[in-house]
Amino acid sequence: MKWLSNPISFGSFTLPFSLQDFLLKFALPVVIFLIGALIITLLILRITRRYVKEESRRKLILLWTRRIIRIIVLAGIILSAGSLMGAEAYRAFGNFFRILSKPFFSSGNTKISVVTLLLIVPVIAVASWTGKIVTASLESRAFKRFGLDAEQSFTIGRLLRYSAMVLVFIFGISIIGIDLSAIGVLFGVLGIGIGFGLQSVIADFFAGITLISMGLVKEGDRISVGEYEGIIRHIRLMNTELLTFENETLIIPNSQLTGGTIHNYSYKDRRVVIVNEVDVSYDSDLDEVIVLLKGIADRNPWLQKDSEILVRVRAFASSGITMHMRTWIRDVGNRAEAISWTNLEIWRNFALHHVEIPFPQRVVHMKGTESNDLSRPEIRQSSVPIENAPD
Repeated sequence: MKWLSNPISFGSFTLPFSLQDFLLKFALPVVIFLIGALIITLLILRITRRYVKEESRRKLILLWTRRIIRIIVLAGIILSAGSLMGAEAYRAFGNFFRILSKPFFSSGNTKISVVTLLLIVPVIAVASWTGKIVTASLESRAFKRFGLDAEQSFTIGRLLRYSAMVLVFIFGISIIGIDLSAIGVLFGVLGIGIGFGLQSVIADFFAGITLISMGLVKEGDRISVGEYEGIIRHIRLMNTELLTFENETLIIPNSQLTGGTIHNYSYKDRRVVIVNEVDVSYDSDLDEVIVLLKGIADRNPWLQKDSEILVRVRAFASSGITMHMRTWIRDVGNRAEAISWTNLEIWRNFALHHVEIPFPQRVVHMKGTESNDLSRPEIRQSSVPIENAPD
């Protein structure tokens, strides 16, 4: 068994550890770390299934558990590798760290190196995480306590979120050794050269601030921009994410929202009026038709209680009398369903009460082919297909 304690060699190249050291100092700890991570994950999964009822919170807990466990396992593998390599590993790591720490840009007290740039990444992550925590905490407690509506909560929450992110970011880069005055000078010099090329980016940025601060739109609003209509999912500083009713995601620059007309169906009030029009025959009893339409609207599942239902005779059209009905519903998100339900109920109730919905008709008078023929035959056009027309 002496070969287990001898250093591992490949020809003339000899490793600074033996097979026994490899098994005891690296392989065994790595296996223990992996088994421990699996056991902890299964325990957390079982606990969350038993005590956490909300699916979203359960997924969030499992997500962060896996992330933390992966970081711990990775750190354990690195430490095991360092223990296996011995002093040479720490010497090599020290030389590598000194290379990365060598500054490539210096200005006053500011020295920027590769390590400094790498440290900016966790600073940004912590700033983003802090902003989300601040918004979630305020929305669940403070906003409800002060009785703020959805628009006010969204505006204040977003402003506080980005303020917290900026403060944490400034504090973080100060800790890692970046002087803010040097950054200001650097951005001032770069701004002269690239300012004209970033006009659209700057416009989108300030448009995002305008949208958030003025509360023109908020997440969850149903809006129409140009030819597109959908629900706002996220409002960011540079762009807004719009989910259409065809399940298509549109990324709209904020400058397009502030530079044109925004049709916001739920700006101040999510209630909305739906309009249904139907033609009835000239032989119909209009009083009966009005009663039928009001009864249908009153049974609408999305009806706004204690609202006025308006049924009017809109026009005497060429093929029938046009009836116009306006109904208030509680939420604009149910607009399409409410219109479809009402149309279907109109069709069913009219058929049940023998109220005719006429199809377009046109009578064409044709002169006879002979001069003494004074007859004028009538040709009636309808929506009946030619192949099904009577002989």
